[in-house]
Amino acid sequence: MSFRSEGFDEILKELNGFTNVGDLSDEMLKAAAPVLEKELKKQVNTAANRGYATGELEKAISANKPAENVHGHYVAITAKGKNKKGTRYNEVLAYLNYGTSRQAARNVVSKANKKSEEECIEKMQEKFNELTGGE
Repeated sequence: MSFRSEGFDEILKELNGFTNVGDLSDEMLKAAAPVLEKELKKQVNTAANRGYATGELEKAISANKPAENVHGHYVAITAKGKNKKGTRYNEVLAYLNYGTSRQAARNVVSKANKKSEEECIEKMQEKFNELTGGE
């Protein structure tokens, strides 16, 4: 499961003029990833805290290294590892987010994206300015 946020058009226009876009975008993504990671953990804690939650899912959430695919550069914030029953935490996160036949969907991913988007863009802009000598 990976997370995507929209609204980077202005930053992307500025990036087009640089030859080291990959390195620059990786650094920008590294700067923003902790913001989204923290917000996703907060949303998971809020949604899963029903009196029986252990906090294991929240602790399993972390950012991967920035990568690139046919759609561009990205960083995935996901749950890693397995619980004591052998179920992957990423699967548990999907159940929480999308729901099951027994559990209502909690939409933690979209809430985390929406609530952290502005701060992520600010962090990326700050890193961009730092690396390029901008304002």
